[in-house]
Amino acid sequence: MSQVAQESLPGILERPPQRGLSSSDAIARAAAGLSNQDGSAIRTDGDVVRSNVVTFFNLVLALLIVALLAVGEFKDGAFVGLVVMANVAVSTLQELKATRTLRELRALTAPRATVVRDGHEDAIAAEDVVQGDLLHLRKGDQVVADGHIVDRTAEIDESLLTGESDSVSRGPGDLLRSGSFCTAGDCYYTAEQVGAEAYAVKLTAHARELVKRSTPLQIRFRRILRVLLTATGLLAVALMISYMMEDKGIAETVKATTATVTTVVPTGLLLGMTVAFAVGAVRVSRSGAIVQDINAVEALNYVDVICLDKTGTITANEMTLAEIRWMPGEDWNAGWLAAFAAATAHESKTGAALGEGLVRQSNGAGASGSVPFNSERRWSALQLILGNQRRSFVLGAPETVLPLCDGGLELRDAYEAAATSGLRGVVFAESPSGLPSIESPPHDLQPLALVLLGDRLRGEVRGAFDTMDRLGIEPKIISGDNPATIRALLAQLGITLAGGIVSGAEIEPLEGEAFRAAVEANSVFGRVTPALKARIVVALRERGHFVAMVGDGANDVQALRASDVAVSMASGTATTRAVAGIVLLNDSFEALIRGTKEATAVLGNAARLSKLFLAKSMYAYLIIVATNMLGLDFPFLPRHGSLTALLTLGIPAIFISISIPPPGSGRDFTRNVLQWALPASLALAAAAIIVHLLTEGLLDRSIEEARTLVSLTMGITGLFFMVEVLGFHGASWRSLTRPVMTTLLGGLLVAGFLLTVYTPALRRFFDFTEVHTGDWVIVSFAVAGALAGQYLLSRYWQEFLDLVTAAPKKSEALRGRAI
Repeated sequence: MSQVAQESLPGILERPPQRGLSSSDAIARAAAGLSNQDGSAIRTDGDVVRSNVVTFFNLVLALLIVALLAVGEFKDGAFVGLVVMANVAVSTLQELKATRTLRELRALTAPRATVVRDGHEDAIAAEDVVQGDLLHLRKGDQVVADGHIVDRTAEIDESLLTGESDSVSRGPGDLLRSGSFCTAGDCYYTAEQVGAEAYAVKLTAHARELVKRSTPLQIRFRRILRVLLTATGLLAVALMISYMMEDKGIAETVKATTATVTTVVPTGLLLGMTVAFAVGAVRVSRSGAIVQDINAVEALNYVDVICLDKTGTITANEMTLAEIRWMPGEDWNAGWLAAFAAATAHESKTGAALGEGLVRQSNGAGASGSVPFNSERRWSALQLILGNQRRSFVLGAPETVLPLCDGGLELRDAYEAAATSGLRGVVFAESPSGLPSIESPPHDLQPLALVLLGDRLRGEVRGAFDTMDRLGIEPKIISGDNPATIRALLAQLGITLAGGIVSGAEIEPLEGEAFRAAVEANSVFGRVTPALKARIVVALRERGHFVAMVGDGANDVQALRASDVAVSMASGTATTRAVAGIVLLNDSFEALIRGTKEATAVLGNAARLSKLFLAKSMYAYLIIVATNMLGLDFPFLPRHGSLTALLTLGIPAIFISISIPPPGSGRDFTRNVLQWALPASLALAAAAIIVHLLTEGLLDRSIEEARTLVSLTMGITGLFFMVEVLGFHGASWRSLTRPVMTTLLGGLLVAGFLLTVYTPALRRFFDFTEVHTGDWVIVSFAVAGALAGQYLLSRYWQEFLDLVTAAPKKSEALRGRAI
């Protein structure tokens, strides 16, 4: 009977060891919820929208918007609402994209499985398998449920689960885990853990949970935002009480409170940072990486440890033929070795490497019988025929084949020397007694050659490691392979790591600080399980490191989720790609290192944005506090603040985000930002308050006129600040392009401001009054004073601080014994 016919009648030809479940039992168990369907909870689009919309910050602003609309201030309510909606829309869309990708994850790729029911084998949908089913696993099948083997032996590829590249032999009593594949032989196993209880489904369900990784910059901003919100809340309460006591009316009270919140809290900064991150993601993508989480771009700036596997990073997950060591006088058998390689090229990575290296040397011999490779036997055999010649050959591990040979000691010595260099070896021998079999294994073999194979090393890795060294990033190699082999491969590339090498068995029993110290001290970790990988990553983070994890298999998911920056190879599993923030195209590890250099621009632009936005928040707060203490009317309306923010922050933020900052602009972030923002806010607040006092107090002009002049002072000074930060910070006189172009931009924005003031329709919309020559004199002096004050405060900040705090001079320092 043909092979096709055999496959079409599995229930007749196969003899399962048991009858399996009855059809009625299977139906009952499915009804009881014991089927293989993935019932794990999945985050919906509604959950994402709700979590981004319903936040404390948004609720506060929403209440204020409703209050503005209720008292008829539709223009101010619309301005505030647009800012809030923009921030919510950007954050929601980004999280929706990530969540939908995770929802598409599937634990099992096999659509069908062979199940034994009522004594017959039938192919059914994998999700219809129930607990207690007897399953027949054949070559190429995926294990669809967890359970123990009850009959026969099979070769199982567990690389997606464990990271081990070689198949393992599993027999009766051994546990099979869902997600692995059968590569040779066949077996029967019982489905014990199905559906959400199966290993692969648990792994996928865990991966579906979106990990929100907070970067150091985001943590800093949350702290600043908490301080600003607290201070603004106290100020808002104080304003409301003050206005109510003055009987200003609910409308004026609500407008004043809303203006306080919307001008002090840097809502536009969040949007500007998102744009900067998105531009950074595009730049990193040019380096050969797809950015799935734009926060990962900024996070790359802080990475000081990169954990990576050997396979897919140092090596290309392929093997190459390195060398053939022939026994004396046996090199004439090269054609037979090539014919053997050509016939077995499809069976394994070793066969593929031999086939690629030797196929052109084949003598054309054809196979007439074979014994496939088995990881337990560790040898394969083939009978070849060429004309009237019939010869049988064996290819296998030196440790297995050489003891079966008559002689060949020189091959053993060559193999041991090559193994120290990270090479693998197989022995090619002839079986004079004919083709061996499983029942009659080979003996009295004649050794012919030692074939040495090497992992294909990635050429760019050496350069990537050199770049990491220059950037101060320490690599940690975490692999399931032998640690000595990893060290040998690194030596081939000329790479020397600072730490030692250790196996997983040595460090796994350690706990607490002992484990963390061992992780810190070593650079190469071999024979590591998936759970131990995650422990290593967590330990590094606990030691104060910012960790990136590079993975490609399902066995890396736990470590990827535990890391600060999760990176996947493009050839990796769908699960690893889904949980990663960055996916490396062409599996190029060097692309990650190039991306790390590109990410410095994101931090520099974030610093420039922060200087402008925080200065605006602080000077707005100071103006509000001062005018309220001085008994002056509120100095500006929400729409005034929105206009000045658009011209001095919103439009410049776009140019900042798409430009390349000067080197070092993001260094010492907090100090760098505050050292500029504090003097700028103090100087501008003082200038605006003086204008307000002069206009409304001394000149006894209307509040509308005072607000117009204050807005002009803030807007024009803010544009000068923008030109300074964007055009002149870090500029070189050797290239005036950036200062000149930024000055031109500033001039255009000033013209836009003037157009608003001098166009009657726009002037009425923004509640400005006509500006006369005398008004411009006041504004000009105020702007000049603000710029001079900012310069002096920035330059002599320490001296001013010493004066305010009455710091003692050197000659006034206390001496003698403290009492």
